[in-house]
Amino acid sequence: MSEKHTWSTWGHQHTFTTDQVLTPRSIADVQAAVTAASTAGKKLKVVGYSKSSSAIAQPTDQLMRLDFLTGLTDIDKHQLTATFLAGTSVLDANKTLAHYGLAFENLGRLGEQSLAGAVTTGTHGTGLRYGIIATQVESFVMVSSEGDLVECSHDLNPEIFRAALVGLGALGVLVSITFRVVPMFRLHTAERRHAYNTIMSSFVERSEGADHYEVSWMPGSDKVRTRRLTHLQLLPEGFEPHYAQLSRLRRHGRDTLVNNGIFEPLLMLGTKVPAAQKVSHVATAMGRGNRRYADLAPEVFTINRRVRQNNMEYAFDITQIQGVLDELRGVLPQAPFTLSYPLVVRSAAADNIPLSPAYGRPTGFISVREYWRFPYTETFKFIEDIFKAHGGRPHWGQLHTQGAASLSTLYPEFEFFTQLREELDPHGTFLNPYLEKVLLG
Repeated sequence: MSEKHTWSTWGHQHTFTTDQVLTPRSIADVQAAVTAASTAGKKLKVVGYSKSSSAIAQPTDQLMRLDFLTGLTDIDKHQLTATFLAGTSVLDANKTLAHYGLAFENLGRLGEQSLAGAVTTGTHGTGLRYGIIATQVESFVMVSSEGDLVECSHDLNPEIFRAALVGLGALGVLVSITFRVVPMFRLHTAERRHAYNTIMSSFVERSEGADHYEVSWMPGSDKVRTRRLTHLQLLPEGFEPHYAQLSRLRRHGRDTLVNNGIFEPLLMLGTKVPAAQKVSHVATAMGRGNRRYADLAPEVFTINRRVRQNNMEYAFDITQIQGVLDELRGVLPQAPFTLSYPLVVRSAAADNIPLSPAYGRPTGFISVREYWRFPYTETFKFIEDIFKAHGGRPHWGQLHTQGAASLSTLYPEFEFFTQLREELDPHGTFLNPYLEKVLLG
Protein backbone atom coordinates (compact mmCIF):
# COMPACT_ATOMS: atom_id res chain seq x y z
CA MET A 1 0.00 0.00 0.00
CA SER A 2 1.30 3.46 -0.88
CA GLU A 3 2.29 5.70 2.01
CA LYS A 4 -0.12 8.53 2.77
CA HIS A 5 1.17 12.10 2.84
CA THR A 6 -0.70 15.00 4.41
CA TRP A 7 -0.10 18.53 3.15
CA SER A 8 -1.25 21.65 4.96
CA THR A 9 -0.86 25.39 4.85
CA TRP A 10 1.29 26.99 7.54
CA GLY A 11 -1.66 27.74 9.79
CA HIS A 12 -3.25 24.30 9.18
CA GLN A 13 -6.41 25.89 7.73
CA HIS A 14 -6.19 23.88 4.51
CA THR A 15 -5.09 20.24 4.32
CA PHE A 16 -4.96 17.43 1.79
CA THR A 17 -4.02 13.77 2.18
CA THR A 18 -2.86 11.69 -0.77
CA ASP A 19 -0.73 8.74 -1.74
CA GLN A 20 0.10 10.40 -5.07
CA VAL A 21 3.20 12.42 -4.18
CA LEU A 22 5.46 13.12 -7.14
CA THR A 23 9.12 13.98 -6.52
CA PRO A 24 10.72 14.49 -9.95
CA ARG A 25 14.51 14.33 -10.07
CA SER A 26 14.88 16.19 -13.35
CA ILE A 27 13.05 18.64 -15.57
CA ALA A 28 12.29 15.74 -17.90
CA ASP A 29 10.56 14.00 -14.98
CA VAL A 30 8.38 17.08 -14.47
CA GLN A 31 7.44 17.05 -18.15
CA ALA A 32 6.52 13.37 -17.98
CA ALA A 33 4.43 13.83 -14.83
CA VAL A 34 2.52 16.79 -16.23
CA THR A 35 1.89 14.97 -19.51
CA ALA A 36 0.59 11.92 -17.65
CA ALA A 37 -1.69 14.01 -15.43
CA SER A 38 -3.09 15.93 -18.38
CA THR A 39 -3.69 12.77 -20.40
CA ALA A 40 -5.46 11.11 -17.46
CA GLY A 41 -7.59 14.19 -16.77
CA LYS A 42 -6.07 14.65 -13.32
CA LYS A 43 -5.24 17.86 -11.50
CA LEU A 44 -1.63 18.49 -10.50
CA LYS A 45 -0.38 21.07 -8.01
CA VAL A 46 3.19 21.88 -7.07
CA VAL A 47 3.79 22.63 -3.38
CA GLY A 48 6.85 24.22 -1.83
CA TYR A 49 7.44 25.13 1.79
CA SER A 50 3.71 25.78 2.29
CA LYS A 51 4.15 29.11 4.09
CA SER A 52 1.07 30.51 2.36
CA SER A 53 -2.16 30.87 4.32
CA SER A 54 -4.54 30.63 1.35
CA ALA A 55 -5.36 27.41 -0.49
CA ILE A 56 -3.49 28.58 -3.61
CA ALA A 57 -1.35 25.43 -3.73
CA GLN A 58 -3.86 22.94 -2.28
CA PRO A 59 -3.83 19.75 -4.36
CA THR A 60 -6.97 17.84 -5.27
CA ASP A 61 -5.44 14.87 -7.14
CA GLN A 62 -1.67 14.82 -7.46
CA LEU A 63 0.86 16.64 -5.31
CA MET A 64 4.28 17.46 -6.76
CA ARG A 65 7.29 18.52 -4.71
CA LEU A 66 10.41 20.00 -6.32
CA ASP A 67 12.71 18.91 -3.49
CA PHE A 68 15.23 17.50 -5.96
CA LEU A 69 15.05 20.42 -8.39
CA THR A 70 17.24 22.74 -6.38
CA GLY A 71 20.51 24.56 -6.73
CA LEU A 72 22.39 26.97 -8.95
CA THR A 73 22.72 25.99 -12.62
CA ASP A 74 24.36 29.09 -14.09
CA ILE A 75 25.90 32.35 -12.95
CA ASP A 76 27.23 35.33 -14.89
CA LYS A 77 29.16 37.76 -12.72
CA HIS A 78 29.57 40.17 -15.62
CA GLN A 79 25.90 40.31 -16.66
CA LEU A 80 24.88 39.93 -13.00
CA THR A 81 22.44 37.07 -13.51
CA ALA A 82 21.99 33.79 -11.65
CA THR A 83 19.88 30.80 -12.66
CA PHE A 84 18.38 28.46 -10.07
CA LEU A 85 16.17 25.41 -10.29
CA ALA A 86 12.73 26.46 -9.10
CA GLY A 87 12.59 24.36 -5.93
CA THR A 88 15.57 26.16 -4.40
CA SER A 89 14.73 27.98 -1.18
CA VAL A 90 15.35 31.69 -0.78
CA LEU A 91 17.63 30.85 2.14
CA ASP A 92 19.79 28.48 0.09
CA ALA A 93 19.87 30.87 -2.87
CA ASN A 94 21.13 33.60 -0.52
CA LYS A 95 23.96 31.37 0.69
CA THR A 96 24.92 30.39 -2.85
CA LEU A 97 24.93 33.96 -4.13
CA ALA A 98 26.99 35.10 -1.14
CA HIS A 99 29.68 32.58 -2.12
CA TYR A 100 30.04 34.51 -5.39
CA GLY A 101 29.85 37.92 -3.75
CA LEU A 102 26.31 38.51 -5.05
CA ALA A 103 22.85 39.06 -3.58
CA PHE A 104 19.19 39.73 -4.38
CA GLU A 105 18.46 43.47 -4.40
CA ASN A 106 15.39 43.09 -2.21
CA LEU A 107 13.66 40.27 -0.35
CA GLY A 108 10.76 39.55 1.95
CA ARG A 109 11.17 38.35 5.52
CA LEU A 110 10.81 34.61 4.98
CA GLY A 111 13.82 32.62 3.81
CA GLU A 112 12.05 29.27 4.02
CA GLN A 113 10.06 29.48 0.80
CA SER A 114 10.83 28.24 -2.68
CA LEU A 115 11.96 30.70 -5.31
CA ALA A 116 9.07 29.63 -7.54
CA GLY A 117 6.56 30.20 -4.77
CA ALA A 118 7.99 33.59 -3.85
CA VAL A 119 7.83 34.72 -7.48
CA THR A 120 4.45 33.38 -8.57
CA THR A 121 2.44 34.52 -5.53
CA GLY A 122 3.64 38.14 -5.72
CA THR A 123 5.79 38.02 -2.58
CA HIS A 124 7.65 41.23 -1.81
CA GLY A 125 9.99 43.01 0.53
CA THR A 126 9.75 46.72 1.15
CA GLY A 127 11.05 49.83 -0.57
CA LEU A 128 9.44 52.21 -3.06
CA ARG A 129 12.60 52.06 -5.17
CA TYR A 130 12.23 48.31 -5.66
CA GLY A 131 9.58 46.07 -7.15
CA ILE A 132 8.17 42.82 -5.83
CA ILE A 133 10.46 39.77 -6.07
CA ALA A 134 9.03 38.82 -9.48
CA THR A 135 10.44 42.03 -11.00
CA GLN A 136 13.94 40.66 -10.42
CA VAL A 137 13.29 37.76 -12.83
CA GLU A 138 15.04 38.01 -16.21
CA SER A 139 13.77 34.74 -17.70
CA PHE A 140 12.36 31.35 -16.79
CA VAL A 141 11.58 27.92 -18.15
CA MET A 142 8.07 26.58 -17.62
CA VAL A 143 6.48 23.20 -18.27
CA SER A 144 3.13 23.68 -20.03
CA SER A 145 0.01 21.61 -19.47
CA GLU A 146 1.00 19.54 -22.51
CA GLY A 147 4.39 18.76 -20.99
CA ASP A 148 6.33 21.07 -23.30
CA LEU A 149 9.16 23.34 -22.20
CA VAL A 150 8.34 27.01 -22.70
CA GLU A 151 11.21 29.49 -22.42
CA CYS A 152 10.14 33.02 -21.54
CA SER A 153 11.85 36.38 -21.10
CA HIS A 154 11.29 40.04 -21.90
CA ASP A 155 12.05 39.16 -25.54
CA LEU A 156 10.96 35.51 -25.81
CA ASN A 157 7.24 34.82 -25.37
CA PRO A 158 6.99 38.22 -23.65
CA GLU A 159 3.25 38.09 -22.91
CA ILE A 160 3.49 34.68 -21.27
CA PHE A 161 6.54 35.99 -19.41
CA ARG A 162 4.65 38.98 -18.03
CA ALA A 163 1.66 36.94 -16.96
CA ALA A 164 3.49 33.97 -15.46
CA LEU A 165 5.72 36.13 -13.26
CA VAL A 166 2.77 36.26 -10.87
CA GLY A 167 1.06 33.26 -12.42
CA LEU A 168 -0.38 31.71 -9.21
CA GLY A 169 0.68 28.28 -10.48
CA ALA A 170 -2.19 28.45 -12.98
CA LEU A 171 -0.22 28.72 -16.23
CA GLY A 172 2.40 26.00 -15.86
CA VAL A 173 5.16 24.62 -13.66
CA LEU A 174 8.21 26.84 -13.31
CA VAL A 175 11.32 24.66 -13.31
CA SER A 176 14.17 27.14 -13.80
CA ILE A 177 14.39 30.86 -13.01
CA THR A 178 17.06 33.40 -13.94
CA PHE A 179 17.31 36.41 -11.64
CA ARG A 180 18.94 39.77 -11.99
CA VAL A 181 21.33 40.03 -9.03
CA VAL A 182 23.61 42.70 -7.58
CA PRO A 183 27.03 42.76 -5.91
CA MET A 184 26.76 41.84 -2.24
CA PHE A 185 26.08 44.83 -0.01
CA ARG A 186 25.52 45.66 3.62
CA LEU A 187 22.45 47.19 5.19
CA HIS A 188 22.43 49.64 8.04
CA THR A 189 19.32 49.04 10.11
CA ALA A 190 17.74 51.69 12.30
CA GLU A 191 14.76 50.56 14.40
CA ARG A 192 13.03 53.25 16.43
CA ARG A 193 9.79 54.02 18.26
CA HIS A 194 7.87 57.12 17.22
CA ALA A 195 4.49 58.71 17.71
CA TYR A 196 1.87 57.30 15.32
CA ASN A 197 0.85 60.71 13.96
CA THR A 198 4.44 61.78 13.31
CA ILE A 199 5.15 58.78 11.10
CA MET A 200 1.88 58.08 9.34
CA SER A 201 1.31 61.69 8.31
CA SER A 202 4.55 61.47 6.33
CA PHE A 203 4.71 57.76 5.49
CA VAL A 204 4.91 58.29 1.72
CA GLU A 205 7.72 60.85 1.99
CA ARG A 206 9.63 58.68 4.45
CA SER A 207 9.26 55.67 2.16
CA GLU A 208 10.45 57.69 -0.83
CA GLY A 209 13.49 58.88 1.10
CA ALA A 210 14.66 55.46 2.26
CA ASP A 211 16.06 52.41 0.51
CA HIS A 212 13.72 50.15 2.52
CA TYR A 213 11.16 51.38 5.04
CA GLU A 214 8.71 49.50 7.23
CA VAL A 215 6.28 50.47 9.99
CA SER A 216 4.73 48.23 12.66
CA TRP A 217 1.72 49.35 14.68
CA MET A 218 -0.09 47.52 17.46
CA PRO A 219 -3.77 48.57 17.47
CA GLY A 220 -4.57 50.54 20.58
CA SER A 221 -1.10 52.06 20.81
CA ASP A 222 -0.20 55.64 19.94
CA LYS A 223 3.32 54.50 19.03
CA VAL A 224 4.74 52.81 15.95
CA ARG A 225 8.04 51.06 15.34
CA THR A 226 9.91 52.00 12.18
CA ARG A 227 12.57 49.95 10.45
CA ARG A 228 14.73 51.86 7.99
CA LEU A 229 17.35 50.00 5.93
CA THR A 230 20.11 51.91 4.14
CA HIS A 231 22.48 50.38 1.58
CA LEU A 232 26.18 50.39 2.48
CA GLN A 233 29.24 49.21 0.60
CA LEU A 234 31.01 46.08 1.75
CA LEU A 235 33.84 46.52 4.19
CA PRO A 236 37.31 45.69 2.82
CA GLU A 237 38.26 42.06 3.41
CA GLY A 238 39.55 41.56 6.92
CA PHE A 239 38.28 44.96 8.05
CA GLU A 240 35.21 43.69 9.90
CA PRO A 241 35.58 44.47 13.61
CA HIS A 242 36.52 41.49 15.75
CA TYR A 243 33.31 41.81 17.72
CA ALA A 244 31.03 41.81 14.65
CA GLN A 245 30.41 38.06 14.66
CA LEU A 246 29.62 38.07 18.37
CA SER A 247 27.26 41.00 17.85
CA ARG A 248 25.51 39.14 15.03
CA LEU A 249 25.09 35.99 17.13
CA ARG A 250 23.78 38.02 20.05
CA ARG A 251 21.26 39.81 17.83
CA HIS A 252 20.04 36.60 16.18
CA GLY A 253 19.80 34.93 19.58
CA ARG A 254 17.72 37.78 20.98
CA ASP A 255 15.42 37.88 17.97
CA THR A 256 14.95 34.11 18.02
CA LEU A 257 14.25 34.11 21.75
CA VAL A 258 11.68 36.90 21.54
CA ASN A 259 10.01 35.94 18.23
CA ASN A 260 9.95 32.18 18.82
CA GLY A 261 11.04 31.12 22.32
CA ILE A 262 9.03 33.58 24.42
CA PHE A 263 6.24 34.56 22.07
CA GLU A 264 4.70 31.14 21.43
CA PRO A 265 4.33 30.11 25.10
CA LEU A 266 2.55 33.41 25.74
CA LEU A 267 0.28 32.79 22.77
CA MET A 268 -0.37 29.24 23.98
CA LEU A 269 -1.45 30.71 27.30
CA GLY A 270 -3.92 32.84 25.37
CA THR A 271 -5.53 29.71 23.90
CA LYS A 272 -6.23 28.42 27.42
CA VAL A 273 -7.17 31.75 28.99
CA PRO A 274 -8.58 34.07 26.29
CA ALA A 275 -8.29 37.11 28.54
CA ALA A 276 -4.55 36.47 28.67
CA GLN A 277 -4.16 36.97 24.93
CA LYS A 278 -3.01 40.53 25.57
CA VAL A 279 -0.06 39.11 27.49
CA SER A 280 1.54 38.38 24.11
CA HIS A 281 1.92 42.13 23.72
CA VAL A 282 4.70 41.86 26.32
CA ALA A 283 6.84 39.91 23.87
CA THR A 284 6.00 42.35 21.12
CA ALA A 285 7.07 45.24 23.33
CA MET A 286 10.35 43.47 24.11
CA GLY A 287 11.21 43.63 20.44
CA ARG A 288 10.23 47.27 19.97
CA GLY A 289 13.18 49.09 21.53
CA ASN A 290 15.49 51.38 19.58
CA ARG A 291 18.54 49.77 18.02
CA ARG A 292 21.00 50.15 15.17
CA TYR A 293 23.22 47.62 13.48
CA ALA A 294 24.77 46.81 10.10
CA ASP A 295 25.18 43.43 8.45
CA LEU A 296 25.20 41.70 5.08
CA ALA A 297 21.92 42.22 3.23
CA PRO A 298 20.64 38.60 3.42
CA GLU A 299 21.18 38.60 7.20
CA VAL A 300 18.98 41.68 7.51
CA PHE A 301 16.26 40.99 4.96
CA THR A 302 15.22 37.53 6.19
CA ILE A 303 14.33 36.26 9.66
CA ASN A 304 13.85 32.90 11.31
CA ARG A 305 10.11 32.76 11.98
CA ARG A 306 8.94 29.45 13.45
CA VAL A 307 5.67 30.39 15.16
CA ARG A 308 2.85 29.38 12.82
CA GLN A 309 0.44 32.07 11.75
CA ASN A 310 -2.56 32.82 9.60
CA ASN A 311 -2.00 35.89 7.47
CA MET A 312 -3.96 38.42 5.46
CA GLU A 313 -2.39 41.23 3.47
CA TYR A 314 -3.85 43.85 1.17
CA ALA A 315 -2.10 46.19 -1.27
CA PHE A 316 -3.19 49.80 -1.83
CA ASP A 317 -2.21 52.84 -3.79
CA ILE A 318 0.54 54.21 -1.55
CA THR A 319 -1.41 57.42 -1.02
CA GLN A 320 -4.26 55.43 0.61
CA ILE A 321 -2.17 53.94 3.41
CA GLN A 322 -2.64 56.68 5.99
CA GLY A 323 -6.40 56.78 5.41
CA VAL A 324 -6.74 53.01 5.82
CA LEU A 325 -4.70 52.95 9.02
CA ASP A 326 -6.47 55.98 10.43
CA GLU A 327 -9.81 54.25 9.92
CA LEU A 328 -8.51 51.08 11.57
CA ARG A 329 -7.14 53.16 14.42
CA GLY A 330 -10.58 54.61 14.97
CA VAL A 331 -12.52 51.33 15.03
CA LEU A 332 -10.21 48.58 16.28
CA PRO A 333 -10.16 49.66 19.95
CA GLN A 334 -13.94 49.01 20.05
CA ALA A 335 -13.76 45.77 18.05
CA PRO A 336 -14.80 42.51 19.78
CA PHE A 337 -11.35 40.95 19.36
CA THR A 338 -7.70 41.53 20.22
CA LEU A 339 -4.85 41.13 17.75
CA SER A 340 -1.75 39.28 18.93
CA TYR A 341 0.57 40.84 16.35
CA PRO A 342 1.12 44.39 15.16
CA LEU A 343 0.01 45.41 11.69
CA VAL A 344 3.00 45.77 9.35
CA VAL A 345 3.15 48.41 6.62
CA ARG A 346 5.54 48.07 3.67
CA SER A 347 5.86 49.38 0.11
CA ALA A 348 6.91 48.51 -3.45
CA ALA A 349 7.42 50.23 -6.78
CA ALA A 350 4.79 50.02 -9.51
CA ASP A 351 5.12 47.31 -12.18
CA ASN A 352 3.26 45.99 -15.25
CA ILE A 353 2.77 42.36 -14.22
CA PRO A 354 -0.96 41.64 -14.79
CA LEU A 355 -1.75 40.03 -11.42
CA SER A 356 0.90 41.80 -9.37
CA PRO A 357 -0.45 43.57 -6.28
CA ALA A 358 1.68 46.54 -7.37
CA TYR A 359 0.35 46.64 -10.94
CA GLY A 360 0.23 50.20 -12.25
CA ARG A 361 0.75 52.06 -9.00
CA PRO A 362 3.35 52.70 -6.27
CA THR A 363 2.02 50.41 -3.59
CA GLY A 364 1.67 50.22 0.15
CA PHE A 365 0.92 46.93 1.90
CA ILE A 366 -0.78 46.33 5.23
CA SER A 367 -0.48 42.84 6.67
CA VAL A 368 -2.50 41.31 9.49
CA ARG A 369 -1.31 38.23 11.35
CA GLU A 370 -2.83 35.95 13.95
CA TYR A 371 -1.48 32.96 15.86
CA TRP A 372 -2.64 29.80 14.14
CA ARG A 373 -4.42 28.41 17.21
CA PHE A 374 -6.53 31.55 17.66
CA PRO A 375 -9.82 32.10 15.79
CA TYR A 376 -9.23 34.57 13.00
CA THR A 377 -12.32 34.56 10.75
CA GLU A 378 -14.21 37.36 12.52
CA THR A 379 -11.06 39.43 12.96
CA PHE A 380 -9.95 39.18 9.36
CA LYS A 381 -13.46 39.76 7.99
CA PHE A 382 -13.83 42.93 10.07
CA ILE A 383 -10.53 44.33 8.81
CA GLU A 384 -10.96 43.05 5.25
CA ASP A 385 -14.21 44.99 4.84
CA ILE A 386 -12.23 48.18 5.47
CA PHE A 387 -9.45 47.06 3.14
CA LYS A 388 -11.93 46.37 0.34
CA ALA A 389 -13.63 49.74 0.81
CA HIS A 390 -10.30 51.41 0.05
CA GLY A 391 -9.73 49.47 -3.19
CA GLY A 392 -7.20 47.04 -1.75
CA ARG A 393 -5.89 44.03 -3.63
CA PRO A 394 -5.43 40.83 -1.59
CA HIS A 395 -2.17 38.93 -1.43
CA TRP A 396 -2.73 35.76 -3.47
CA GLY A 397 -0.93 33.58 -0.96
CA GLN A 398 -2.75 34.95 2.07
CA LEU A 399 -6.30 34.66 3.39
CA HIS A 400 -9.07 36.69 1.78
CA THR A 401 -12.69 36.22 0.69
CA GLN A 402 -12.67 37.71 -2.80
CA GLY A 403 -13.61 35.97 -6.04
CA ALA A 404 -13.21 36.60 -9.75
CA ALA A 405 -16.10 39.07 -9.98
CA SER A 406 -14.59 41.55 -7.55
CA LEU A 407 -10.95 40.83 -8.40
CA SER A 408 -11.58 41.55 -12.08
CA THR A 409 -12.39 45.16 -11.14
CA LEU A 410 -9.07 45.56 -9.31
CA TYR A 411 -6.74 44.40 -12.08
CA PRO A 412 -6.94 46.14 -15.48
CA GLU A 413 -5.43 43.10 -17.23
CA PHE A 414 -7.43 40.46 -15.36
CA GLU A 415 -9.24 39.35 -18.53
CA PHE A 416 -5.94 39.14 -20.42
CA PHE A 417 -4.61 36.77 -17.76
CA THR A 418 -7.69 34.55 -17.65
CA GLN A 419 -7.82 34.27 -21.44
CA LEU A 420 -4.15 33.33 -21.55
CA ARG A 421 -4.73 30.73 -18.84
CA GLU A 422 -7.51 29.20 -20.94
CA GLU A 423 -5.16 29.00 -23.92
CA LEU A 424 -2.25 27.50 -21.97
CA ASP A 425 -4.26 25.09 -19.80
CA PRO A 426 -7.61 24.45 -21.55
CA HIS A 427 -8.33 21.31 -19.50
CA GLY A 428 -7.55 22.92 -16.15
CA THR A 429 -4.70 20.59 -15.19
CA PHE A 430 -3.25 23.24 -12.85
CA LEU A 431 -6.53 24.46 -11.37
CA ASN A 432 -7.85 23.80 -7.88
CA PRO A 433 -10.91 25.19 -6.07
CA TYR A 434 -9.07 28.31 -4.91
CA LEU A 435 -7.89 29.18 -8.42
CA GLU A 436 -11.32 28.45 -9.85
CA LYS A 437 -12.82 30.89 -7.35
CA VAL A 438 -10.36 33.74 -7.93
CA LEU A 439 -9.95 33.32 -11.69
CA LEU A 440 -13.18 31.81 -12.98
CA GLY A 441 -15.79 32.87 -10.43
